[in-house]
Amino acid sequence: MAVKLYFIRHGETDYNVQRKFYGTTDVSINQTGRKQCETVRDKFKGRTIDKILVSSRKRTHQSAELIFSNRQYEVADFLDEWGFGKWEGLDADQIQAQFPVEWECWLADPFGYTPPASQPYAQHENRIKSGFRELVAHTSKESSVALVTHLGTIRVILHDLFPDRPFWEIKLTQGNYTCIDYQNRQFSVDTWNQ
Repeated sequence: MAVKLYFIRHGETDYNVQRKFYGTTDVSINQTGRKQCETVRDKFKGRTIDKILVSSRKRTHQSAELIFSNRQYEVADFLDEWGFGKWEGLDADQIQAQFPVEWECWLADPFGYTPPASQPYAQHENRIKSGFRELVAHTSKESSVALVTHLGTIRVILHDLFPDRPFWEIKLTQGNYTCIDYQNRQFSVDTWNQ
């Protein structure tokens, strides 16, 4: 029996619609996001989920409450999204207008350049990877864990597990989930973005 790890992206927010950069800004899901969570809830009917983890942001809490109603969930800080510092709440055009030099530096090296007042990306990535490894190491062999989190966090984990999948091409549509099996120290894809 494999450990099942279900990755679920939080429901849509108004910032998603407005294509704003945000990670630490604590916004709520919108009406579309609520419907997306209800879609995921229907997909999980009849499945046993032993543990539910969320990031520290309320959009993941709201999503978990809709998907897994009347269930307890735990906050796992390693699931937090990367913060964009002074770019939080701005769209690409606004960032380019206000921070033209910095924006070009980030476009040229999105993993190496640190936006103003942001955390270096490598620190963020290491926090996610080490937290995920610790989770897997302490999860019993016959259990299932739902991780309700953010697209950036999901990309870090899935790209680390499956390096042949390009980081920016890893998709998880809101309203879908990805399931990864862990057995005999090997990760394999059960369901991808469905």
